[in-house]
Amino acid sequence: MTEEYRFDRPVALTCPDCGGAMRAEHNGTLLQYQCHIGHILTAETLLEAQFKQLEIKIATVLVALKERAELCGQLRELALLGRDISGLKAAEHEALERAEKIKRLLESEWVQLPFYGTMQS
Repeated sequence: MTEEYRFDRPVALTCPDCGGAMRAEHNGTLLQYQCHIGHILTAETLLEAQFKQLEIKIATVLVALKERAELCGQLRELALLGRDISGLKAAEHEALERAEKIKRLLESEWVQLPFYGTMQS
């Protein structure tokens, strides 16, 4: 992709249940987040749910990369004699290299926040 991605501050946090925008609300000393359809989570619960969603989404990227590599490999194996398969071979290799990076990311340790729950998968 030639598109540049930015690291701007998010406009809003999103609800891990429905994906809707959330707003912070102080209820005495308790900080809660509520989305526009009514899901309410404490800051601790939101942090834990957000972490679980993060791991799921990263694992989904790993699945997609492995499937891309597999498809390229299958198409390469089925290619007719004399057909240029260098592009498929390169795409397969690229997908496997990127999948390995994602795998290492998933297997690496995350910062533990004991005052916000376990934060472990």
